[in-house]
Amino acid sequence: MNEIKQTEKTIPVYGETDVLVVGGGIAGVAAAIAAARNGKKVTIIEKSVVLGGQATLGHVCIYLALCDGLGNKVYGGIAEELFHVAIKYGYNSLAEGWEQGIMRLENPTGRYRTHFNIPACVMAFDELMKELGVTVIFDALFSEPLMEDGVCKGITMDTKQGRVAYLAKMIVDASGDADVMYRAGAECVETDNIISHWCYELQFDQMKKGIENGDMLETMVLRWLGLRPDMDNSNSKLPRFLGTTIEGVNGYMALSREIALEYLKGKMGPDYSMLSLPYMPQFRMTRRIKGMEMLDMTPDVHVESSVGCVAYCIANPAPVYEFPYGGILDKNLKNIAAAGRIVAAEGAGWELMRLIPPAAFTGQVAGTASAMAIDAGISLQDVDIKQLQQKLQETGVIIHIPEYMKGNENKHQVLDPKKISDPYIKADALSYKSH
Repeated sequence: MNEIKQTEKTIPVYGETDVLVVGGGIAGVAAAIAAARNGKKVTIIEKSVVLGGQATLGHVCIYLALCDGLGNKVYGGIAEELFHVAIKYGYNSLAEGWEQGIMRLENPTGRYRTHFNIPACVMAFDELMKELGVTVIFDALFSEPLMEDGVCKGITMDTKQGRVAYLAKMIVDASGDADVMYRAGAECVETDNIISHWCYELQFDQMKKGIENGDMLETMVLRWLGLRPDMDNSNSKLPRFLGTTIEGVNGYMALSREIALEYLKGKMGPDYSMLSLPYMPQFRMTRRIKGMEMLDMTPDVHVESSVGCVAYCIANPAPVYEFPYGGILDKNLKNIAAAGRIVAAEGAGWELMRLIPPAAFTGQVAGTASAMAIDAGISLQDVDIKQLQQKLQETGVIIHIPEYMKGNENKHQVLDPKKISDPYIKADALSYKSH
């Protein structure tokens, strides 16, 4: 690549904050809530103009299960709170019996999961940020960390006013791509992605059924286009794309739209309408940190530094694991914490940690630890884990695996098998066809 030299110029400081959250997806929103409730001035910078990230702009509008498939809640705290915020002003598909605060259901009729209305979720998030006094700066694209001896003094970002700086005591990288930590020098790992995305569609026959049944969700279909991640795609000729390159992002979007158009051409008519598309690439994983500790995917293992339980909420029943505090940290970055799909987890663990509930959970951990580090005047690495565990537990986070949750991988499946059984989701032929 050719290079040009740019003359150094002065960058104005636009603002200062205690905790700066880069990225307004689910992880970023959770981090902001946690830091604000721990008494800190918080700012989110978001490259789009809505909060929610993949859950809203990406059309991943199902808040996946907070339970293990056997009637036991795995995710409490802010992960559970945001679940109910997402459906506060819209429809839901929540199974009977699941309410905020319930730990176990003896005879569950379904998983603790729900569909949610995207616009209603966006506005509920806006309302919550306003209530907590969190400053949200939209249309602001992170550029570079301002580093000094392993400490990030702030960041530069590109805005309508040009490039400006924003200073902070602690940074939470909720970018989804580890942009902050990678550019600050953290050790990272990258992976590529299959083409897979959802869109909504309307068809008269389906709409009539929904109207007759009084079910808003039934009037429209959430269509799955591209390859299904729960199937063997090894014979597919569709290319895979990196989410950390210009070519990867644009290649993914171009092919994603081509697949959608191919489907649309086969459906178009006076009784059909494609209602919506995702407005950001639906990358599943892109880049993550190596971290100071890695998620151990051995079920039921006790982790002394655990800051909460996690489970692959699509599996049923879902084995439960303990996530270590060092999974959000790089050893050389004193005041930058990871949140969301960029935390230290490999293989099936990375697939697990990319989902909405663990994203919210890691956001809460990052925001809470950042506030504690500011209060104590220490680095994130020196935060007292016992005190952090206590703070998280007080909000409903389950720190260590209870005895009644252990052995899930050996228990009989009591609910839906691991396949698409959601009546509101349809998969087209492209999901199965080898290209």
